[in-house]
This record gives sequence, structure tokens and C-alpha cells, in this order.
Amino acid sequence: MFDKFQVRSTVFKVDAKLGLVMGFGIVCKEDGEPYFDLQGDHIPEESMLKASLDFMENSQIAKEMHQGEQAGTVVFAFPLTGDIAKSFDIQTKRTGLMIAMKPEPEMLKRFQSGELTGFSIGGSRLEDEDVDDG
Repeated sequence: MFDKFQVRSTVFKVDAKLGLVMGFGIVCKEDGEPYFDLQGDHIPEESMLKASLDFMENSQIAKEMHQGEQAGTVVFAFPLTGDIAKSFDIQTKRTGLMIAMKPEPEMLKRFQSGELTGFSIGGSRLEDEDVDDG
């Protein structure tokens, strides 16, 4: 059985010149602790890594809050796990999937004005499992 889920994350930068909106599409950890969203869901780094690979290979579609037709494309994605950060000598308080989305012009204007402040990613979970995220 598939359970639907949604993850909402904050936008950190809007680059109007390039038409990009950047931020974390998924947050896994904050200050070294597992991050739980408003629905109480936590996505471990390993699960994020697998899901982001599939998303970038097969989809890259951006919609506005899961509604309507495609409203943009995720053009960049970088999975930042604790191990990856350490390998690149990156110090961070947050781990997860960093993305840059290129929304359609009308949606970009809504990000620029502050009307839209986050990404909302949806998917299907095959099954819940307890994972050691240490």
C-alpha cells in the first residue's frame, strides 16, 4: 500500500536574474537532530538520497503546492548528508536536499513578492520503517 506524504521546506534565495528559487526541498536534520515536519514525518538522510536520485532521473517536475499542471522544473539538486558535508569540508547545521527550481514567470513573481515562501514536495511512501539515523 502506498501512503501519500508531503514535505514543505523554506525558500532561502530568489535569483530573479536567472529565474531561480533556491532552498531545501527536503530537510533531514537540524543541529544534528532528526527533523520532523508539521505532519510528524522524518526523512532519514539515506532515504532522501535514494528518493532524490529517482526524482532527478525521472521527474524534476515542479508544481505549485501539488496543484495543477507543471509550473516549473527542478534544475539543480544537491543531496547534503552529514557524510557528504564532511567529505567536502562543509560545515552545516542542516542536512537534506538542496534544490534550485526554475518556476514559470508568474510563479517566480509570487516567490519574489513573498507570497510563496516554500517548496512543497510530494511522493508515495511504500512502507514506514524505523531507521537509525545516527
